[in-house]
Amino acid sequence: MLRRFGFSRATSLEAILAKPNPRLEELFDNEDLLQEVHLQNTKLITFLRQPTILSQLVNYIVSEPITPPPPSSSSSPGQQQQQQAPSSVQKKLNVNGDVSSTYMALSCEILGAGVPALMDGLVYAHPELLTVLWALLDQQHQLAPRQLAGFCKVNAILLQRRTGDLVHFIQTHNDIVAKWLHHIFIHGGGGMPYLSDLLAALVQCEGSPEGAGIAQWLADHGLLTLLVDRLQPQLDPVNHEIAQQLLCDIIYLSPSSQTSNPLIEELTSSVTMKRMANYMLDTSADHASSSLQCCTTIIRGLRQYSERVLPDLLQKPEKLLSHSSMFHPMLDTFTNHMGDLMLVLKIEPKEPMVFGLKRLAVCELLVELLYFISIVHGDKGLELLQRFGDAMIEQHAIPKCLDLFFAFSYNNVLHNSVYGMLREILTCESRVPRDGQGPNLVKEVLETGRLMERILKAQEKNSENIKEKRGRLGYMGHLALMSNDIQYVLQERDPKLPEQLFVDTPDLVNRWSQHMEQLHEKSINQMTYQGETVFWSGRYQFTTTLDDTTTTKIYDTSEDT
Repeated sequence: MLRRFGFSRATSLEAILAKPNPRLEELFDNEDLLQEVHLQNTKLITFLRQPTILSQLVNYIVSEPITPPPPSSSSSPGQQQQQQAPSSVQKKLNVNGDVSSTYMALSCEILGAGVPALMDGLVYAHPELLTVLWALLDQQHQLAPRQLAGFCKVNAILLQRRTGDLVHFIQTHNDIVAKWLHHIFIHGGGGMPYLSDLLAALVQCEGSPEGAGIAQWLADHGLLTLLVDRLQPQLDPVNHEIAQQLLCDIIYLSPSSQTSNPLIEELTSSVTMKRMANYMLDTSADHASSSLQCCTTIIRGLRQYSERVLPDLLQKPEKLLSHSSMFHPMLDTFTNHMGDLMLVLKIEPKEPMVFGLKRLAVCELLVELLYFISIVHGDKGLELLQRFGDAMIEQHAIPKCLDLFFAFSYNNVLHNSVYGMLREILTCESRVPRDGQGPNLVKEVLETGRLMERILKAQEKNSENIKEKRGRLGYMGHLALMSNDIQYVLQERDPKLPEQLFVDTPDLVNRWSQHMEQLHEKSINQMTYQGETVFWSGRYQFTTTLDDTTTTKIYDTSEDT
């Protein structure tokens, strides 16, 4: 503002720009350069937007930094001191005093400052300079981190402020996706996080009018195919982790307002799901466990995407059917591989009693698949529901998971996964009529899995441990949650089920009733403070008598009470 009225202080840049032929390098050595760029000094921006100067700035970014030669021994001490003394700008941007690296960093800061005149110079007036800038990805060797950071900073601001122009430029280069991913994965993730963040920002442009169609273009040019290729179990686990992170970013950043997304559709296609399943279950490969874990994480990301989109589709039957059918290939694929999944869970007699990450991944995968089963619609969905349930029953998936749950009594991560699986079966209400097909898995849990009997035995074992001062079993909290869910099923969801379950074990009814009474009394005692109920939660129904007086008594009580 002061500059407009002539009250601003004169800077040394003014003197440089007043010269007949000022040089860019002279400006680089001036400590006020970046400040004046952000202030959009008119004379400075007019100078920088010249084609030759813009070309110099771009060339400094794409050129490899050159390490300066050491000073010769024949030079005088004064000359050595002058050569070794960096300017104040160099001190800020490059502690090594490397002039070429300093100039590269300054060029990135200038072009990445978001100055409209400079951005227009790149995308409108001289688009050939963008070609030079992106030619950086043509190099096969690993790029310097600072070089990558600068390249991504400039393009990130263009993607944000000149979205349509940069998207159009990218779409004119058919081989850019392969080059992009090459530099992300090179030398164990040499392009992380710079190029990966820029790719995620490009995917996010699909939600804007200027970037509409970029998801389809990326899908057509093999982005998903190239990323899934990196999940092969023969590759190093670093490749799996990077591919999983990129795929999860694509899922998370995909606009939820759109009814369809080409990248999500390709990821959930039959071809992709079959490839992922084969990678996950290739037991002969060296890094099959890593591939299994990363693919499970990707499927978890798809569940989160579905949960984000689903509420807006519940009142739109056609779109809801289209959304649920998108996951049919996944359910069909893993239904066919249910036996292979159970082989991963199996612990051989000679094998050490160790749970392992691969078994955890299978348990977590079953949780996600049960979610997708709960949202299926239409005739095809009902067919998949029946096939998936039959496969779980035939392969004894639920009893095997319960065996692991009770075998590793202090593995809390395992307990969370198995409880999540049982909760999907016991409590999740189906959104469409199942014509009696739904309770099959519930009976598998309670009858074949003998969950109620196991809970009662675990309660007795826990009481003995406490008496002998050996400590409380680690899964008791989860067993309390399971007990509440079982009670909900027996009383509300399927009142006729107890008649079928307790025919051969009538004493189980009394033992279970006593267990629930004890659990209720214990919960009441734990949820009270000085005789008043502080918080008590029923099945998805929360009631409380917590008031300001009780809150004051809780939080204002001294530690001695």
